[in-house]
Amino acid sequence: MSGSAVGVARATGKGWSASRLLRAIALATAAAAVIGLAGCGGGFELYGDSFSIGVSIDGQPDGGPIGSGAHRDVSIWAGESVAFDASEPVEWTLYAGDAAIPADGSTVYYGGASIRATAVGRSRIVVDTAAAGRLPEPVAITLVAVSTYDAALVATIDIYIY
Repeated sequence: MSGSAVGVARATGKGWSASRLLRAIALATAAAAVIGLAGCGGGFELYGDSFSIGVSIDGQPDGGPIGSGAHRDVSIWAGESVAFDASEPVEWTLYAGDAAIPADGSTVYYGGASIRATAVGRSRIVVDTAAAGRLPEPVAITLVAVSTYDAALVATIDIYIY
């Protein structure tokens, strides 16, 4: 061989160098964090983890909280009031058939029942009901609550008035 074919050789130790060890620990820690976050559905979430709605009929709690993605039926007698309290501000929409009932205290008549929805703050709504007599069949209305922080957090409640 001629003298122009010179290569460079480096000596490597048999053990881990301090910088390689630190890089390996950092990589393992990052991998563990990624796996941990993937298991819980994501990382940091400012709102929404505790989204729920409480129900009370004439001031008495009714069942446990309704969480996001949940659907619940609530039955009341005409003349009773039902209140819904969300754990965070929500957009309330109450439907009677295909029509939305405004939550401004207006009264609508549907299926023989008088229904008045009143938003009391950003996270509470009260639905008052009445009927002139016994209803021939249950009147079904639907309440949909959508979080104002995260529109993916939705709860649906079917209210049956007897």
